[in-house]
Amino acid sequence: MIWRFERGDEVVRVETRVDNSSGEYVVEVTWAGRQAETERFLDNAAFRTRILELESQLAGEHWAQVGGPEVLWDGWRGPVTN
Repeated sequence: MIWRFERGDEVVRVETRVDNSSGEYVVEVTWAGRQAETERFLDNAAFRTRILELESQLAGEHWAQVGGPEVLWDGWRGPVTN
């Protein structure tokens, strides 16, 4: 999934996905004017915690989410729960 946040004329792009080859959860953040930062997590709990931290950081820095999330062309392949 891809989310966009704006603050003035700056844009932050946040992508979350599962790397199917390694089984890792991935968060990639591209800050305005900087290269992407990629973080990888082995478990879902750490991944979710990081996303919540990032959401809090963005809100605290006055970034506003623009639109809804964009689903990646190959979809989300997260864990399946019963």
